Amino acid sequence: MAVFELQIRRSGSVRAYYELMKPKIVYLLDFTALTAFLVAAPSINLVRLVAVIVAGTLASGGAGALNCYLDRDVDRTMGRTSWRPIPQGEISPHNALLFGLGLIGISAVIAAVFLPLLAGLFIILGAAIYVLFYTKYLKRRTTLNIVLGGSAGSCAPLAGWAAATGQLTALAPWLMALLVFVWTPSHFWALAMRAVGDYSKAGIPMLPVVVGEKKTAQYIALNTFLLVPISLAFVLPSLGGFGIIYLVTAGLLGLGMILVDLRLVANPTKAQAWTAFKFSSPYLAIVFLAMVLDVKLLPHYLPI
Repeated sequence: MAVFELQIRRSGSVRAYYELMKPKIVYLLDFTALTAFLVAAPSINLVRLVAVIVAGTLASGGAGALNCYLDRDVDRTMGRTSWRPIPQGEISPHNALLFGLGLIGISAVIAAVFLPLLAGLFIILGAAIYVLFYTKYLKRRTTLNIVLGGSAGSCAPLAGWAAATGQLTALAPWLMALLVFVWTPSHFWALAMRAVGDYSKAGIPMLPVVVGEKKTAQYIALNTFLLVPISLAFVLPSLGGFGIIYLVTAGLLGLGMILVDLRLVANPTKAQAWTAFKFSSPYLAIVFLAMVLDVKLLPHYLPI
């Protein structure tokens, strides 16, 4: 019986550390890095591919753990985050700090050994932006927190492309990074609208707390009107030259996001905000997957 109870505690501890890494964010960043690698690579270097995913996973997960460490006071007050391992007492703040730093340290070693310098730099830069710039500096100071902090996610496709090619001279990877950057506010502001009470209670100046839900809905729609043309720019030869698979996918998804966000403007409720958030959640993954399918299945021009 004692052995059984020990196994339960151990499995619970593993789950807690896993949750501390914010795995949903890690999966999305890994996917954008993977797809950028596959789009850029004329042939697959398996060692580099595995290395950029492993190093990226560790760096992103370590940054997530450090975010939980720095935001532990806020997480305790918000219903959306009160279930996290530190507020629940499953992991001590000290252990979370060591865990996050350790993951990022291991990531840096893997990147230094197996990846081109540019790829390693963007992996570590993404973690640094998320922890130091977004969590430590921006989040509690300005409504631009998620806008500027979104640059952390933009580092993932740049790292993936650099891992495949060793360089970032083409425009396509920078446009991928810009797409991630511009998608982030539309996605996260919708979530913030639903959790506006939590953020207000915690004193976090997320956009709906400061300007109200009606105006936030308008900002979300305006941001999406910027996002869609950027996504369609990939069909230009100098920016990727993607073909019909990508064009149809990005066009239909972009139209869907515009319609959902216009409904949010007309009806800025928490329920409609949740619909907008859920609709935008798979957008980035599907658009990036369409890039890979387009490159691998159709002849096109892609300057490396």
